[in-house]
Amino acid sequence: MKRPIIVLVIPTLQGNGAERVVSTLATGFEQQGCEVHIVLMLKNIVEIVFNGNPKIHHFKQYYRWVPRSIRGRLLAPILDRFIINKCGEPDLVLSNLMPSDRVLCHSKFNTYLIVHNTMSKEGHDYAEAKSIYTKKPVVCVSQGVKDDFDQIFDSRHISHVIHNAIDVDFIKRQSIEFKPEYEDYLVHVGGFKEQKGHDVLIKAYHQSGVENLLILVGKGKLQKECEKLVDELGLNKKIIFIGFQANPYPFIKNAKLMILSSNFEGFGMVITESLALDTPVISTDCPSGPSEILPNNNLTPVGDIDALARKIADSAINTAEYATDLKEDFLIENQIKKYLQLVEK
Repeated sequence: MKRPIIVLVIPTLQGNGAERVVSTLATGFEQQGCEVHIVLMLKNIVEIVFNGNPKIHHFKQYYRWVPRSIRGRLLAPILDRFIINKCGEPDLVLSNLMPSDRVLCHSKFNTYLIVHNTMSKEGHDYAEAKSIYTKKPVVCVSQGVKDDFDQIFDSRHISHVIHNAIDVDFIKRQSIEFKPEYEDYLVHVGGFKEQKGHDVLIKAYHQSGVENLLILVGKGKLQKECEKLVDELGLNKKIIFIGFQANPYPFIKNAKLMILSSNFEGFGMVITESLALDTPVISTDCPSGPSEILPNNNLTPVGDIDALARKIADSAINTAEYATDLKEDFLIENQIKKYLQLVEK
């Protein structure tokens, strides 16, 4: 019997959320006996650690000069041929992030566009986004993302919800590779960008008065602004910037508490990763994601510094009251089964 050929397409494999999703999906499909290929649309960068051996291909086409209005239609047949030559005839193609979606919405294959975030918050040009995301069926990574998507776009295709999968065994193995030098600390993992609300986190942490260190894992264009805010608040000895970590799991496993301060999320995969490592989480109650994973007791209103400060102070003392079990539905094998239902028979 022929193994299903699954192709995952993404601009790069830099260490962000969507890239970790692709890594986990690749593992899950391999575990189900599929032949898995990953196609990089932009830069041939791989910062993700894989639990498996997917074949990775770089679609090295210099097309940035092509106007966006015709880029997808022009490149789609070229990309389709590339996939045939490198991967064979795919049974399922999963596109990730707009640079890939812009092309693959014109693909002739059985293609689904994975929507990783609440589209209304992303700041995309509406007309362009509609022209892309109504041409193919989409997979939304949370119910909140689906509700947002369905409200914005009137697509003839049915939108699906498949939550981001968690490879618990892999995460646990990665989490014991080393032990951080810090102890009894709080942690935040995420890129320094507007979405993640680092300014709210830093101010709330300062207001909370807790003595635990706060470790910030990640990189991004707003890091300098965050460092300036930390300096202004006199927190240089309490808030530690440790940069991007290819393996953040030891920092999550050994933390007293994970804190999310996001203005919006698609799913908030770091929450389920933390729960897989038995690390309690408190989070802002974004329109999608956290409330589908955590109980109300672990949530605070988005952007509410006072509420987050109170929650940090309480959870640092009464940490056990914020412990949450990881739902079985998020396990990798359960989510991959849902994706395999999309394979054309």
